[in-house]
Amino acid sequence: MRIVGAAVYPVRLPKRTAFQVAYATRTACRSALLRLETEDGRVGWGEAVPVAEVTGERRAGAYAQLERFARERLPGADPFAREELSVLLRQELGAWPSARCAVDTALWDLRGQALGLSLRQLLGGARTTFRASCSLGIKDTAATVAEGRALLAKGFRDLKMKIGLDPKADAARVKALRAELGRGFRLYLDANQGYTAREAIAFLQGLAEEGVELVEQPVPAGDLEGLAEVSRHSPIPVVADEAVKGPETLVPLLARQAAHFINVKLAKCGGPSGAETLVRMAEAAGMGAMVGCMIESRVGITAGLSVALALNNVRYIDLDGAFDLADDLVAAGGAQFECGEQFLVEGPGLGLTVDEEKLARYRDEGPEEDQ
Repeated sequence: MRIVGAAVYPVRLPKRTAFQVAYATRTACRSALLRLETEDGRVGWGEAVPVAEVTGERRAGAYAQLERFARERLPGADPFAREELSVLLRQELGAWPSARCAVDTALWDLRGQALGLSLRQLLGGARTTFRASCSLGIKDTAATVAEGRALLAKGFRDLKMKIGLDPKADAARVKALRAELGRGFRLYLDANQGYTAREAIAFLQGLAEEGVELVEQPVPAGDLEGLAEVSRHSPIPVVADEAVKGPETLVPLLARQAAHFINVKLAKCGGPSGAETLVRMAEAAGMGAMVGCMIESRVGITAGLSVALALNNVRYIDLDGAFDLADDLVAAGGAQFECGEQFLVEGPGLGLTVDEEKLARYRDEGPEEDQ
């Protein structure tokens, strides 16, 4: 089986509502889908979601590198030449993890189709469903409670609140959510690097009785000593997110015992292959993992969910990036949500079909960066 065609489709898919985190407000999914076709007519898909604050890439550069690699390196390649392709990806797209993610995902999609196995099965097949979560952006207290109530009514049993701008206001929102909505759901927090270590420790110690399940990245990604200090003094488990990209960034974190969990995002680590490596490294060190996402289409969400369902050491998921999109690029198959659970309509590879007419409808004409 050889690849005979490769094409990249930048898309801008609007969100229904704006979503604010500590470093930005997002109004759309802006990503690039990669389409690979083989000589026997199989089509594999992958998605690149470059976000400077998370993946370290600028959008225009990531798209250009993905297009160059797809044009120059993939035609004629054998998707099963895993080691050869892995070396080539590291050499040529080492600084572009979301571009690597698109390629790696599409290659796995083709391998699964050729073997008649889903990506979930290929990577381990640990489970078939996972308890879903959904995120609350940074809003005032009343809006936060209203949104939380609406999500619980939709069947979610895990909510993740974005924090990181003001510790006092954030604490008030957490306490109001518990007071108004009770304790019948798991609550995660995500500061997106918004606090200093001192602020984070005081904030988390003040929430010790509020039933918070975990907190993600309370301090800047480069402050491993600060992250370790927070982890030592926090009554709530700490998850490293932006601080962990590929294996090279996990090693110093493990050496410092700087977190209790890691958040693995395929766009940060180069796709399913990199995600599996990180989850297994964490497992060897006695550390759990969660699988997270960007604001991305259901193509990327399906890849992330496949990894999460495949590997036993994944304890949590945060794969809500497509829930609020105004349209769906996936015509059939892939990741699904029902009764508080995420699962796959499973088929070989990613097991999905992309609506290629929508790729043209939502084409992103300007790769300018978000403000």
